[in-house]
Amino acid sequence: MTETLLYVAAVILLLSGAVLLLRRPRPGPGSRPSGAAEFFPVHCRFFPHVRQALSWEDAAFLAGRASPAVYRRWRKGRRRAGRMYLIGLRQDFAGLNRLARLLSVFSPRVKGWQEGELLLLNLRFQILYRTVAFRILLGRPAAEDLGRMAAIIGGLGSRLEQASLTLDLPAGAITP
Repeated sequence: MTETLLYVAAVILLLSGAVLLLRRPRPGPGSRPSGAAEFFPVHCRFFPHVRQALSWEDAAFLAGRASPAVYRRWRKGRRRAGRMYLIGLRQDFAGLNRLARLLSVFSPRVKGWQEGELLLLNLRFQILYRTVAFRILLGRPAAEDLGRMAAIIGGLGSRLEQASLTLDLPAGAITP
């Protein structure tokens, strides 16, 4: 009798664990909305503000006027902001990359060289991402490379917008 209860309890625990693992996560406070809006780049629009925040003129100003503890804390916060912006740019690029793959599925006019071009763009973005992450980790200037990343995202977004306007997509095709 007790052996049967243990088996029943084990089955219930396994089933509840499977349900927890297989259910969809609920969107958190910082997550993007699902649907077509998840493909839109959000973070690259704020590059001018980030460039100003990462400028070296501020570093020179603070180095001469702030205490060493305040200056270290400011540099740490600046690196953290750079990393967070970099993560946001990666999210923007990932959304556009997913959209490009979806558009290529629904478009009979996508050629092999266009998909190869997207692959090279993805490789270029990933290399630039790693370079910028390393520069930020070392505390080196990375605003120029962040600008290149934002330009890649903006160019890809513009090309995808033009491509999507020429397609006759079925209703709900872009909704994941």
